[in-house]
Amino acid sequence: MAVSAPHAARRRMLRAPLSALSLDALIVTDLVNVRYLCGFSGSYGVLVADERSAHLITDGRYAEVAGEMAQGVRVHVQPLAGIDEWFRRFFQRGGWGRVGFEDSMSVAQLGLFRRRMRGSGARLVATEGVVEGLREIKEEGEVRLIARAARLADRLMELAWAEARPGVREADLSRMIRRGAEDLGARRESFENIVASGPNSSRPHHQPGGRRLRVGDPVTIDLGASLDGYCSDLTRNPVLGRVTKGFERLYAVCLDAQQAALKACRAGRRGCEVDAVAREIIASAGYGDYFNHGLGHGVGMRIHEGPRLNKTSETVLRPGHVVTIEPGIYVPGVGGVRIEDLVVVTDGAPRVLSRSPKELTILPA
Repeated sequence: MAVSAPHAARRRMLRAPLSALSLDALIVTDLVNVRYLCGFSGSYGVLVADERSAHLITDGRYAEVAGEMAQGVRVHVQPLAGIDEWFRRFFQRGGWGRVGFEDSMSVAQLGLFRRRMRGSGARLVATEGVVEGLREIKEEGEVRLIARAARLADRLMELAWAEARPGVREADLSRMIRRGAEDLGARRESFENIVASGPNSSRPHHQPGGRRLRVGDPVTIDLGASLDGYCSDLTRNPVLGRVTKGFERLYAVCLDAQQAALKACRAGRRGCEVDAVAREIIASAGYGDYFNHGLGHGVGMRIHEGPRLNKTSETVLRPGHVVTIEPGIYVPGVGGVRIEDLVVVTDGAPRVLSRSPKELTILPA
C-alpha cells in the first residue's frame, strides 16, 4: 500500500526552503528523500527539483517502471555512456545559477557533479537537512503506515517472548525475530534487532551472541519492522522465571520515568524538556549515571531521524512528529532495562502506537 498521492504537495512544500536559501534548484541524491518527494524507490535515481518542476534521472533498469512510480515528474532514463555530457547540457538548459546539494552527498558524488556542471553556468551550494526537515512532520497517511509497522512490531515481540526460554542462545532468538519479520509481511527489519540477556542487558546496543538465556535473566529485546517504506521501533524487557528485588526496583523506576515522559510529550514542549522529565526521575532514584543516551528520536522512513529528544535538543515538538520514548537504566555487571514506545505528538496526550504490555512480565522458564 502506498501513501496516497502526497508527492506533488511535498514538492510544493520544498519551495519555501529553496527560496529561503536563495537556491534555484536542489539535487536530491539520498534515495529516501527521492522516494519521499516523488515515489521512486529504485536503487539509483537523482531528483533535480526547482520551484516549477522536478526531473528524475535514472538508468535502463527502471525504464519500464520509473514513470509509474514517479508520477508528475519528468523521467530521464540515461545510459552510463555519455552521462557526464548529458548532465552538463541538462544543467545548462535548466538555466539555474545556485544549485543546492544534500549534506549526505558523498565526496565522490560531489566531485562527479562538479565535473558534470562545468561550463553549464550552474554552481553547487551546500545545504543541510532541507528534505529531512519536511519529513519530520508526518502526514496522516504516513502515520497510518507507521502504525501498521508498529502493529507488526507488537506481533514480533509476542513471537520473541514465546521463544525466549532457558537454553536458547541470544543469536538464535535474534535470527527468529529476523525471520519472523519477513514471515509476517515486512520487507525487512527496520534495524538489526537487539537481544541482550542477563548482564549483557546493561549494554544498550549489545550484539546478540552465543550466551544462552538462564532462569532469572532480564532479557532486553529491541526490534522493529520496515513496512511500505516506514519503520517501527519497540523495546521490552521480560524476565525468565523469577525476578530479583534489585531488578524489580530498576524496572519500576524506568517505567515511572517512561510514563511521566509520555505525559510530557506534547506539542509546544522542547525535546530537552521532555528528556529532563524522565532524566530527573531516574536521577532522583540514584541511577542518573546509568541513563546514558537520549530519551528518544524521530521515526519515519528511517529508524533514526528528527526530531531528537535529548539533553540539548531545542526542537519544539509539533503535531505530526512521530518519536520514541525510551528511557533506559544500565548498570554494568548487573543488567539493564529500557522501555520504548512509539508515539505520535498531538496538542494533547500523545497517541501511543505501541501496544505490547509494559508491566514487568515474568516468562515461564
